[in-house]
Amino acid sequence: MTTLVLLRGLMRDSRHWYGFDQRLAQQAVNVISVDLPGNGLLVNQPSPGKMQDYCDAVWQQIDAALLKQSMLPSQVKVVLVGLSMGGMLALTMAAQCRSRVKHVVLINSSAANLSPWYKRFQYLGLMRSLVAVLARALRVSLSNQVDNDKSHWLEATVLDFTSRHLGQSIEVINAWSLLRLQCHTSFINGLRQLYASARFHSPILNDIPVSVIVANQDKLAHPKCSEQLAVFYQTQLHKIDDCGHDASLDQPQQLQQLLLDIIH
Repeated sequence: MTTLVLLRGLMRDSRHWYGFDQRLAQQAVNVISVDLPGNGLLVNQPSPGKMQDYCDAVWQQIDAALLKQSMLPSQVKVVLVGLSMGGMLALTMAAQCRSRVKHVVLINSSAANLSPWYKRFQYLGLMRSLVAVLARALRVSLSNQVDNDKSHWLEATVLDFTSRHLGQSIEVINAWSLLRLQCHTSFINGLRQLYASARFHSPILNDIPVSVIVANQDKLAHPKCSEQLAVFYQTQLHKIDDCGHDASLDQPQQLQQLLLDIIH
């Protein structure tokens, strides 16, 4: 059975797959969801400023999950699936432990040696999302309506920025706001993760296959970033239309089928 390791992005954790990991697990695939230092179960740990320094904590979680399943880590080659910053970490882990990685799948990721910073993080799109969310909150306030959206402006802004279809979903905003109340990445750890991502350079992986998936309506990382990764690794670029940065949230069925096609 193929073992997939799912890696989320900047300031997000394994809870933010929002059921996508369970969907994959129903397809005869062994799925392991992990957290980066500073996020999720590792929220109290400092986030390193270098991508290389995230690897040990992630491998420890992978090994613990495999042992719990009565599998010897040394005998299992995993497929690393990384979204955004998670893709950068997947490449770094593959470069550090080549013997343990079967395949790397990148979803809406980027690299500093391939794309300029303003393509890798489109600040204008973030500002537009913030303005849109605040405008909605103001309209609700002036009309004296009751709407949870206005009390969760931070998660509402993030979702508007990263999701094409669910950015205004009160259900998802409330769900992710609850996750934030339960546990969230600190501001300083967020800055450290952003710094590590900004410095990331694509390693050469001649002996490990790399697949690249891109959402054509990504407002965070410009699709050109994924195109450059596909060129660098001389691999096919798999496109998902009508989809934002958080592909597992926007188009879970399409993404699931793409992953199954790639690993099989």
